Amino acid sequence: MTNEPKQCPVCKLDDQKVLSVRDYGDKTTYECARCGKYTISGTAEAIADRADKSAELSGWLRERNILGIDIPMLTSDFLSEAVKTLPNYSPIEKQHKLLRAIELMTAYPGKEVILIPVQDASLAWANNEQEFTYYVKALLERGLIEINSTKHRTFNDPLFPVVITAEGWKYLESESKNIEDKAQAFVAMSFDKSLYSIFENAIKPAIESTGYRAYRVDSEPHLERIDTKIISEIKNSRFIVADVTQQKAGVYYEAGFAHGLGLPVIWCVNKADLANVHFDTRQYNHILWETEDELREQLKTYILATIGEK
Repeated sequence: MTNEPKQCPVCKLDDQKVLSVRDYGDKTTYECARCGKYTISGTAEAIADRADKSAELSGWLRERNILGIDIPMLTSDFLSEAVKTLPNYSPIEKQHKLLRAIELMTAYPGKEVILIPVQDASLAWANNEQEFTYYVKALLERGLIEINSTKHRTFNDPLFPVVITAEGWKYLESESKNIEDKAQAFVAMSFDKSLYSIFENAIKPAIESTGYRAYRVDSEPHLERIDTKIISEIKNSRFIVADVTQQKAGVYYEAGFAHGLGLPVIWCVNKADLANVHFDTRQYNHILWETEDELREQLKTYILATIGEK
């Protein structure tokens, strides 16, 4: 079977490189200019083709490629869950995503980064080139980046080199320290399917009812360690909700990391599992729950009382 260029099933960019086709065509590895490198099953390709979150999935793939984090094969089950849980970032958050991506691609301060809108829309989790260009212009107007004027580039060019300004570096440093303006709440919990409804029907709506956006890394396998992506998202959060039901080591690691950063940690556990809570964290007050309704109401009340409404 030849590995001829094909349309990327995620972002729909034509003529993207196919690195390999295996298992009688059921597994294909792409190297897409917009999404990066990933492997997808045949059934998952059909789901990706009709998914309404292609921009978010493309942004997620590109982000992990830039960070150097392993990407699991995109199966139909994996993709179905990912499409449900990938975050919808606001325009301001997308600008921040783009600036952070430029930072990661910058070899040293002052070094230019070449942006190609048709390929790099995913850096801002943008839906298309027009939206991406809007965010580039916004960062320029805010003085956080500048176009290398020596090359006389304009927005009519197919590509343009940008440089993070001194003000941009200052913003990146100060933003990472200022948690008061953050709208995200990181959720650390077991990804066991039996607890999925707890997130969807209790934790997520409780967080969103207070004005924050719930985020958890459940569209990827839990590696039982704090990888670069998890560190980045915890740092980008106002507080963390740690449900230790099932006593997963990764949940304790993530809560401990957040605690070390000085972020508020809200502990939760199913009453039936309370006796198994690690002795190092038993000193902290835990929200005890038995039903989804109970957890949702208690968590909402606790957030409003300790963090406040966004």
